[in-house]
Amino acid sequence: MENFFRMSLFMPPISPIKDKATGRTLKSATLTPLRTVELSEVYQLVTANAKLAALTLDVRDAALRGDDNACRLLKQQTLPYVTPCGVFTRRRSDCIEEQSGLMVVDIDHLDSTEEAEKLRQQLFDDPYLCPALVFVSPTGRGVKAFVPCIPGQNTSDGIYWAMNYVHCMYDTDQQQSEKGVDTSGKDLVRSCFLCHDPKALIRIANHKL
Repeated sequence: MENFFRMSLFMPPISPIKDKATGRTLKSATLTPLRTVELSEVYQLVTANAKLAALTLDVRDAALRGDDNACRLLKQQTLPYVTPCGVFTRRRSDCIEEQSGLMVVDIDHLDSTEEAEKLRQQLFDDPYLCPALVFVSPTGRGVKAFVPCIPGQNTSDGIYWAMNYVHCMYDTDQQQSEKGVDTSGKDLVRSCFLCHDPKALIRIANHKL
């Protein structure tokens, strides 16, 4: 599997920044991409970008304090993000220019960073998923996996399959409704926040599905 998958990179914010007192919009959401990036560039951003490392630390600090609102706002207002499913001229499903052949699976609300790091390796080693890239999420308690679509498979169907597969194989705690695979978005334009993970895993060798 060569790491040339292409997608759009967007700068923050992903949603409008509003004045708390008046509700007035201070900064509109970013709807047009900064540029097109390949998977190898995403990997370099995640593993080696100093600014992204500092931004990720702010999010992690808020998460450790248990300040969910601050954590959510920091992610939305400060972190860059990509559209793993492909290249878009605008952040809308009908504005796709080129499909990447990837889909994103997002696992949230794990109990610890240690659990996330363990799952990062498990997902990467999974022979059915064969993710192209896996990294720990901004909070430190989740994992994001960019999974190749099966050739000829509809991307939306692929997302549904991958989410259900990960849910069946890795969602061990069914008592916590929030813990596990995030099934909130199955559309092509689903975005994925980037964050610092120096131990992110990328599949650089050719690999047949």
